[in-house]
Amino acid sequence: MKSYRNFLVYKGDQHSIYFHAEAKSSSKVEEYYKQCDDITRASLLYLAKRMGDIGRIYDETKFRIEDKKNKIYAFKPKKNRFFCFFFKDKEIIITSAYRKRKQKLNSKELNKAVTIKNQYLAK
Repeated sequence: MKSYRNFLVYKGDQHSIYFHAEAKSSSKVEEYYKQCDDITRASLLYLAKRMGDIGRIYDETKFRIEDKKNKIYAFKPKKNRFFCFFFKDKEIIITSAYRKRKQKLNSKELNKAVTIKNQYLAK
């Protein structure tokens, strides 16, 4: 897999948060983010800032582990889920996102996040 520069969301003292890039100038998760409403975008930026500056979000309704085995987490602004993982100590990579419509976690989106994480680890 070719390595592309990720798109910076927020750089804090504790973590830097990035959108995963599929190509040199494109990121599907960033495009999804741009299509979200203003409140959802502001909510994700608030959560990214909090994680970047403090290093932890205590409210599990806003950030939590979704897959313990693969260590996939999710930022949870409003009805959206932005899957992510911790990479190289201080980096968090947001891999994919979707709008939650059911109570149950979308396993297809979770599997996409696991696949992207595994590609990063194989580099």
